[in-house]
Amino acid sequence: MLRAIRSVLGAAAILFGGALLAQPKESPQAEGYFPLKKGTKWTYKVGDNVVEVVVVKGEKPGDEYQVDTFVGKDPKTTEWYVVKADGVYRTKVKDDKLDPYVKVLALPVKKDTTWDINSKVGTQTIKGTMKVISEKEKIKTPAGDFEAVFVEGKDMDIAGAKTTVRIWFAKDRGIVKEEFILQTNEKVLLELTKFEEAK
Repeated sequence: MLRAIRSVLGAAAILFGGALLAQPKESPQAEGYFPLKKGTKWTYKVGDNVVEVVVVKGEKPGDEYQVDTFVGKDPKTTEWYVVKADGVYRTKVKDDKLDPYVKVLALPVKKDTTWDINSKVGTQTIKGTMKVISEKEKIKTPAGDFEAVFVEGKDMDIAGAKTTVRIWFAKDRGIVKEEFILQTNEKVLLELTKFEEAK
C-alpha cells in the first residue's frame, strides 16, 4: 500500500503538487479558495502516513508561490503556483517547468465549467479534462465538515497511467480532500487533519 501511495503522490505531483494551493485574501480573483500566505501549513492523512504541505515563498498577488510537500520521512517535493484571472496554475516541479502550465482550478468557480489539460514536465505527460461537478458539496474530514467545490478529472493520463482525480476545495482552506482512483481500481485518499493559518 505504501508503494502505491508514493507512486500516486509522485504522479499527482506532476498534476497538482503534493496537495495544496492557496492565494492571499487580498487577491479577489482567487475567490478565497487558495489561502497561500507564506507560513500557511496543511497536514493530511494518507492511509497510515502523514503528508505536510507548507507555503514557503510568495509575498503578494502576481508572485509565483513556492509550496513544499513532505511525505513521512521522504525528501520534500517543491512546486510553484501562480494565480491568473482565469484560474490557478501550477508552473513548475522542482527545476522542471510544466509546458504549458497546468490549470488546477478555473476561476471564477462555476458548476459545469470544464478545461482541457495537455502538458508535460520533463518526459512525463498529463492529459485529460477537468470539470467542476459541484460548487457546494458537503463533505466530512478529520479536520471537520466543509462545503466544498468538487472538481473531477475522469481517466486522466498521468505519466502514462490512467487515473481518475477528485479534488475538494473549501473556502479559506484550499484543498481539504483528494482521491485518486488508479487503473487497477485501487484508491488513494488524502484528507485534511489540520490547517494552520500563517501568523
